Amino acid sequence: MKFFILKLNAILKGFTILFRPHVLFGFLQKPLLFLSNTLALSKWAATQHSKIPFNDFFTLTRNYNKRLQLFEYIASSKSLTDVNLCYIELGVFEGHSFKWWASHLKNADTRLFGFDTFEGLPEQWGMYYDKGEMHAVIPELNDSRVAFYKGLFQETLPVFIEQHKSELSKQKIIHFDADLFSSTLYSMAMLYPYLRKGDILLFDEFNVPNHEFFAFKMIQDSFYLKTQLIGAVNNYYQVAFEII
Repeated sequence: MKFFILKLNAILKGFTILFRPHVLFGFLQKPLLFLSNTLALSKWAATQHSKIPFNDFFTLTRNYNKRLQLFEYIASSKSLTDVNLCYIELGVFEGHSFKWWASHLKNADTRLFGFDTFEGLPEQWGMYYDKGEMHAVIPELNDSRVAFYKGLFQETLPVFIEQHKSELSKQKIIHFDADLFSSTLYSMAMLYPYLRKGDILLFDEFNVPNHEFFAFKMIQDSFYLKTQLIGAVNNYYQVAFEII
């Protein structure tokens, strides 16, 4: 019986491809993916909001400055300000969050690395942001601990990893602020081998179902990455995880 079912399944898959269902139903691909990821996000959120003390869910307004309160909470509750850390920010834009961390991480041996094309989004993000939007110049910081990498993550991250493995062995704060699914997935996959217990992962647009959330879920499911949510603001738009 099992052999018959497997045989039938193989035949049906062949016929499905043969009849090219994408011609009739291709328009459903994106909305169904969005629905699937929204359901997964909803299920995830339903198990989180009662577990952590720093969470504003549910709120009717989005206040982007709340992310600074999240940073302050994480830095204080985890006693990070004086620790020798490696801070990595993927998606710097104008450098507001990068400058915050540079000013609050006081240890002289801490290094801070920022990655961005600085030429705008490499592809369209959702319905509202076109390729090339969010163009910015490299921020100016009078801090010798800081270095910026200009270009696509696919070009700059491999070079960085090869050159800074000693920095990657330290406790890390990794801030994923690239917006896009592709950029977030790639950078998470590249940095996964260097994640250690106690590392902090920050996401800046986490509750966007088809992008940062989807990338996080794929990495967590694929690598069995174990994390614990430790803070969230703006209905999980900005979140912080600790590797456990």
